Amino acid sequence: MKEREEVELLNFDVKHFTKEALISAAIQSAFDLGLPVAVWRLPNQNEINLIVSFTALKQLQRVEFPTLPKGFLIAPFENDKKGNQFIKADFHLSFDFDEVIEGSDISSDETATGKAFKTQLIERLSNPVEKPEYFSLEKAVDTSVDYKALVQKSIDYIKSGVFEKVVPARAAQFQLPQHFDPVSLFMNVCQEYTNAFAYFVSTPEIGTWMGATPELLLSKQQNIFKTVALAGTKRFDAETPIEETAWLQKEIEEQALVSRYIISCFKKIRLREFEERGPRTSKAGNLLHLKTTYEVDVEATNFPELPTVMLELLHPTSAVAGMPKTETLQFLSEYEGLDRAYYSGFLGPVNLDEQTNIFVNLRCMQVDKHTTTLYAGAGVTEDSVPEKEYLETEMKFNTLRNLIYPAS
Repeated sequence: MKEREEVELLNFDVKHFTKEALISAAIQSAFDLGLPVAVWRLPNQNEINLIVSFTALKQLQRVEFPTLPKGFLIAPFENDKKGNQFIKADFHLSFDFDEVIEGSDISSDETATGKAFKTQLIERLSNPVEKPEYFSLEKAVDTSVDYKALVQKSIDYIKSGVFEKVVPARAAQFQLPQHFDPVSLFMNVCQEYTNAFAYFVSTPEIGTWMGATPELLLSKQQNIFKTVALAGTKRFDAETPIEETAWLQKEIEEQALVSRYIISCFKKIRLREFEERGPRTSKAGNLLHLKTTYEVDVEATNFPELPTVMLELLHPTSAVAGMPKTETLQFLSEYEGLDRAYYSGFLGPVNLDEQTNIFVNLRCMQVDKHTTTLYAGAGVTEDSVPEKEYLETEMKFNTLRNLIYPAS
């Protein structure tokens, strides 16, 4: 590298660029070099984080949170097929909607890949593209399954005593608009769904995924472990105060099953010291859900490995599979007819700012070069009505669909 170029690298200041320019340039630079990239914003926060790994995804057989470096975790619905994938934060930026508030030292990484990325980033910021490219793994998705018939079959199995609840999913595939820009969509998601976990992940190994999920799987901040039971769905009505929302017996029972599942996990590990709050009505974009929060002080209970243990017990939760887990997974494998891939898996930042936040990957989509595949599911109980469950999945599709294809 020439001396003048080295000086430019050392003096480069990312604070001179807008948030959209930074995200776009980083995604394009990662794509050009074949590097994994993740961008996200936590619920009810203004801070956006962006990381790039200078190595390929690392596959984890077991997620040992205390030993992991800073990074981003993403795992599929069926871990035995694809495994837990980890993006190490070799390059990290964080900024709010107005300015960069914290930046990675652009000259800190001395590896060839690190220097190449930073050189490419400067080039892309100096000569921005109209919209960044992203990793695409185009695949055929079976959207032919009759979802209403699948729900009816689920009800029949519940009434025959095979299981109490099951969560069949469906997918819908659409052509992307000609001028689709993932950065613009991500920023719109952040603005429209402030209480959801908004994210963009793109790697050569898994392609590109985006979402706005309302469901926390687990978190650890200092010594407090947290998980939630989130189930039951209603359309948000701006004329009705949230605290006055009326819930049907079917929705109350659906959420209670998820709560009982979490408590059963605590019982398996003989954990009795937990705090329970709820259920309460929680808003997630254009939808409402019932939510119960559970907290554990891992220091007071002398259980530092609790996040790792609970991740293995919880996933897949009854909110995305059903109860009992073994019987519902077998049913879904036989009749759902859908490769969920990373839908209803889990993802989120690990060990950043001494925090770990892992979410269930709901309200999400896989983005290919020309198409997008949206995923959604509905909790089926004995009181379910197939037409209503179908309409529920349509409402969940609209979380992202309405932003991709806004009404003219």
